[in-house]
Parts: sequence; structure tokens; C-alpha cells
Amino acid sequence: KCMSTEMGSIDRVKLDVVVKACRRGLETLSDTAGSAFKQFPTGACGIASDIVGRILWEALGYEGVYVCATGHPLLSQNASHAWFEVDGLIIDITHDQFHGTELNGWVFAPEDGWYTLFEEQERRDGYSPPCEWLIYPSDGYDVACNEVVAQGITVADLQSY
Repeated sequence: KCMSTEMGSIDRVKLDVVVKACRRGLETLSDTAGSAFKQFPTGACGIASDIVGRILWEALGYEGVYVCATGHPLLSQNASHAWFEVDGLIIDITHDQFHGTELNGWVFAPEDGWYTLFEEQERRDGYSPPCEWLIYPSDGYDVACNEVVAQGITVADLQSY
């Protein structure tokens, strides 16, 4: 499905531009009735991470890993959190829904303390394509894509439905 990205071969500047644009786009839906992003970033980590993963693939050709983690000592017992990883980097545009992460920005090294405290991580290759969703959060995908394109980066919808 995806082309391989050699370790260390990513363009960090373009990665940061795309990730920030995705964040900005999803923020625009934070008060939109009926949107899964209505209270963004709260409760949107999973779907936001899937959208980031899809756009990183379609805009830059970067494949990655979706991660859902549980068992963090600073979160409630049943709380989980999700992010996307590319080339050994953690991309997390919703970490600010939690207090005490002490993180700034949206791209992190795996040894950044907050992430190392999760007891369990479930990992899967890539993002979930629209055909695997009962109802795809296309409003989030659309606004994130529009922000990326506004930064001068082409997003090619490579996903077959």
C-alpha cells in the first residue's frame, strides 16, 4: 500500500509544516456541531492521528505506525491516548488535551518522558483508510488537507475507496 521511507530520510521541515497545518485545520472544527472534532483536541486523538498519518502519506510519501497507548500514571485508569509515528518520531497533535505533559510542539523524540510512561502500546502499520470506517471523519480530513495545500504542499488522494 505504501512506499517505504528509509530511516533518517525524511525532510523535517516539510514534516513540521504538514503536521502544524493538520493541527490548524482540525482546530477550525472545535466548535462545529456534529463534527467528531467538536471539542478538539479532547477525545480526538485516535481520529486525528489517523488523519495525520493519511496526509503524511498522501503529501510526503511517509508511511508510519499508529499507536494507541494505555496505563499512564498521570491519566485516569481507563484513559488511552493515540499518536502517529514516522521515522522514529512521535507525531502527536492532541497531547495538549492532558495537563502535565510538559511538551511543546507536535513532533517528539521517542525518549520524550511523557511517552515513555505508558505501560502498554498497541501498534499497527499505517493509517486506517476510509473504506475501513463506518463513517469517515471527512470534515477533518478536508480541513487538514486545505491547510497543507495552503502551505504549498500538494496532497494527492491516493486512497482507493
